[in-house]
Amino acid sequence: TKEESNQEMRRSLERPCKNEGMWDAEGRYHGGEESKKPLIGRKFGTDPHFKGISEEPRKFHDVLFGILFILAFATMIAISVLGFVKGDPARLIPSDQKEVQEAQPFFQEAVAQMKTDKYVLLGAIGVAFVVGAVWIQLLKWFTKLFVYLTIFGGILAMIAAGVYVLIVGIRKDSSDVKIISYVIFGIAFLLAVAVVFLRKKIALTTALFAECCRGIQHNPTIFLVATIVVTLFTAFIGFWSTSFVFLFSVVDEEFSAHTGKVEFNTKIRNLMYFNVFVLFWVCAFLTAVFKMSVAGGIASWYFSRDASGVPQALSGPATLKTFGRAWTKSFGSLALGSLVLAVVEFLNFLLEKVKKTPGNRYLRIFVCIAQCLLGCVAKLVQFINRFAYIHIAMHGESFCASARNCFELVGRNLFSVAVIDVLGKFVLFVGKILGTSVCVIYAIATLDMMGKAISPVTIALVVVIAWVILSIFAHIVGAGVDTVFVCYLEDLERNGQNGTLLVDPSLHTLLQQKAVEMRPVESN
Repeated sequence: TKEESNQEMRRSLERPCKNEGMWDAEGRYHGGEESKKPLIGRKFGTDPHFKGISEEPRKFHDVLFGILFILAFATMIAISVLGFVKGDPARLIPSDQKEVQEAQPFFQEAVAQMKTDKYVLLGAIGVAFVVGAVWIQLLKWFTKLFVYLTIFGGILAMIAAGVYVLIVGIRKDSSDVKIISYVIFGIAFLLAVAVVFLRKKIALTTALFAECCRGIQHNPTIFLVATIVVTLFTAFIGFWSTSFVFLFSVVDEEFSAHTGKVEFNTKIRNLMYFNVFVLFWVCAFLTAVFKMSVAGGIASWYFSRDASGVPQALSGPATLKTFGRAWTKSFGSLALGSLVLAVVEFLNFLLEKVKKTPGNRYLRIFVCIAQCLLGCVAKLVQFINRFAYIHIAMHGESFCASARNCFELVGRNLFSVAVIDVLGKFVLFVGKILGTSVCVIYAIATLDMMGKAISPVTIALVVVIAWVILSIFAHIVGAGVDTVFVCYLEDLERNGQNGTLLVDPSLHTLLQQKAVEMRPVESN
């Protein structure tokens, strides 16, 4: 009978096996020789009422860090207002060659180029939004085909961009433009090499993206939340950049009167370091809000769907509900997680400033070592944060509790995580390269048709703008894949023993095969 079959399956799970085995599509574990425990842990039990997001009443967590975030943001606004009142960006624009040769020539050139090519930069923003939206839609409709097209199209687009830039550089006899083309060719070569080494993992990548895109298709409000977050992010970056220019142009009137020439206020410029820290914190926080919102929508779909993948008994748009919780009961938790990352990034920023200061070369070596260590810490923090935010969305716990519980869940499947980390990021990275290449081609072609000089500063600004915007779109799929993975692990613990796994059988098989392949072989 079915009950006897289930009892036999549970007994087989409790029996030790000799070699590492795998779970089949029905949730049964197959193994050979002795192993003290199966692939998954035992924390989560079967709960037919669990729909991806805990419905238990939630509490406000990490309130102190939420208050600190608000105070830091308000202080940044106050400093910015000071810049708007006392600053004048016109002082930064050089009026003759002599001024260019004096202090801050690069920053003055950047401000001048932003003013001269502002319509090209605005057009690049629009192109980046269009490319990102089209890329997401095509990935939803043609997952497998588009994964391959993204990989090879990205490489071809890089080569095409390099050829076009090289031709323009030769025609204009510009060494700077030629150097840009050589850099593009180098990146394209590295991408091609990476594809050769990762070719066997494309099938698993496609399966993960397909499962993620099914969840996105049933959560259209994800795009509404993405639009809100992108709007907030763009507005904040615009405000911060404008205030930064104004603060940078504040003059020390007393010192200027004494020396007889324009001298900028160093005290105000020192205050700008605080604004840089808040920039890192706010950007990390908005990213956390977005990841948590996507996680809530995908998790609700994953645990509330039927065999065909259609969600059942959803109580309203889960993504919008999670987005609301991110700004209320989970506000402090997200502020804490983003604060840790912001501190690491700000320390790295300070070290970069120290490294550029002329001085002892041994000091620069020490700074490089410190930056390497900080880079490792930053990657660890990002790894913990991205899974903690998913757990916060699903269970509404504090940041530390969520990080611990989710890390324990992932830790019980550590080799699977090693597979996942290599998977989707490469495709998303190539997608961003493809979109950025389109924006660069647009900017160069527009400047060329207008008869303007192609400035490396303008191209660099276009690359930064396009990369930032496309990164936000890539977060939709990236956060979705991470959520599918965490839901899969919890699904194994909740439903693995009773044979009612919700995951797509083909994805389940691929994940288990890859997990077993990456497990070390135990010596006899």
